[in-house]
This record gives sequence, C-alpha cells and structure tokens, in this order.
Amino acid sequence: MDNYSVNLNHRELLVVSGEDSESFLQGQLSCDLSDLSKLDSCLGCLCDNKGRVVASFTLWKIADVFYLEIETGVAAIAEQHLKKYSVFYKSEITINNEAFYRTGLIGPSALKELENLFPELPRSENQVTVSGENFLRLTDAKNQRYELWQGKNSESELSLTQGELENWIILDQEQGLYRLKFEDSALYTPQELNYDLLGHISFTKGCYTGQEIVARMHYRGKAKKRLYLLQVNADSIPEKNMKIVLTDNKVIGEIISIATITKNQFQVQAIAKESINQAITIEKLNKSEIKLISS
Repeated sequence: MDNYSVNLNHRELLVVSGEDSESFLQGQLSCDLSDLSKLDSCLGCLCDNKGRVVASFTLWKIADVFYLEIETGVAAIAEQHLKKYSVFYKSEITINNEAFYRTGLIGPSALKELENLFPELPRSENQVTVSGENFLRLTDAKNQRYELWQGKNSESELSLTQGELENWIILDQEQGLYRLKFEDSALYTPQELNYDLLGHISFTKGCYTGQEIVARMHYRGKAKKRLYLLQVNADSIPEKNMKIVLTDNKVIGEIISIATITKNQFQVQAIAKESINQAITIEKLNKSEIKLISS
C-alpha cells in the first residue's frame, strides 16, 4: 500500500459559530446535526429551494463551532446562500481558510506517525479524535486514509513523503464521492450525485431548505440519472462535460470529474442514465474505450 501525505489546504473552510448555530444549520443542511457529539464529523450538502445541490461538504464539529470543508470557490456561494436565512439567529458565518493546516495521510507508515501524535485513533469513518491542537478524522477505513487538522499553535511535524493530490482524488472517486465544484453549484439533485446513498442526507431529521423535493424524489420515484465511475482508455485526456453516447449516438450522460491513471488511461465520474452499461464511446474523444467500474 502507498504511504504518503497530501496538502488539502486548497479546500475552503466555511465557519459557523454562535449560540444559535446548530439550530440555524439544522434548518438548512441535509445532514442531522443532532447526531453529532462535541467532536465529530459528517458528510452533507446545502440545497436550494428547488432541491438542487448548492454546495457539498465535510462538516466538522469542534466544540460548538461548525466547520464546513468545501471545494475551492464554493464557500462564497454557500456563505451567500446561508446569510439569506441567518438574520433571525445569533450566528456568525465567515470564511477562514487558515483556521487549520489540513493534511491527508494514507498507509501503514502514516498510521505509525499518527499513533505517535494521538493517544487513540478514530476507529470508524467520520469519527474525530483530538490531541492538543491536532484533530484527526478517519476518512476511508478501507484504504487507511486520515485527514489531519492542525491548529496554529500545533508544533507537531510529519515526516511522511509528500504525494500527489491526483492519487487522493482517485481514491475519493473509488469511494463514490464527488465533491461539488464551483461550476456545478445548483445544477444537480442529491440523487444524481448519489448523496442519498453516501450518507449526505438524513431522511428523518425534519425540514431543511429543499427537503420536501429531495424527500419526494426519494420516496416516490427512482432517480433518472446517477453518478457512475468509469475507466476510459483514450489517446487524449477526457474533459468535463464531454457527452457519453450509445451506438445510435444517443446521449445518456456527461463527465463531471477526471483523474489520470496513466498516459492513456483515466478514471472518470459521470452522471448518466442506467443504460450507461451499454455506452461505447465519449463524444469528441477519438478511439475511446469505456469500462463501467461501479455504480
């Protein structure tokens, strides 16, 4: 197994604090904050009133402050959206990307380093443990992936080799996880991104913005499109929004995320219809071969 660390500070941090923060966010986010302890995390999303995903995130609750870790450019969109609803709550919403230094770690060697920093490691995914100014979340149990947040006063240093972010993204894809990008905000439903299958949504928590539409789709109908993971062999790099087509040139989906495995082999995520297992090519990509990895 590979052993390396990756810098995750490209992700943004939307910080929500104040005495009404939990009740405010409970009425806005798809995840159930009442299930969290004082130190815990979960996946979630923020929807508009049409039930489309404005932002997706990993939420960390540290003491009584909520940190929403979001992809580059999306924090400002989420901040603007939330501030429309925050006027009646004692809650402060800010973007503070420097609140923690954030690192992803993977592999047995990473585990040994972390055991020197923490008296106890998280045992289940999304669990968070603390040691001084260091906070550790188990991101991916199968691949021994952890996310380490270090406060400004942390003096802990890592000796693990610096790896490529692309390899981290590949493992995210294999987990089925797509972190919503800036250009995709408000385009897709949670079901199209498989967020209903990955734990982003609580169907028992009660109302939040967009909840009625999201719940109706969940209980009354099957999603017309889903997120799929594909292997693509091609002479050139696939591009976002390239169309996936059948033998009769019928378009059944489009690419939303690309990672490079080798020079001519790529791993992509696509939102497509169930007939994607019949797809043979990608529009505008010469000599492409498609293999469905997972759905």
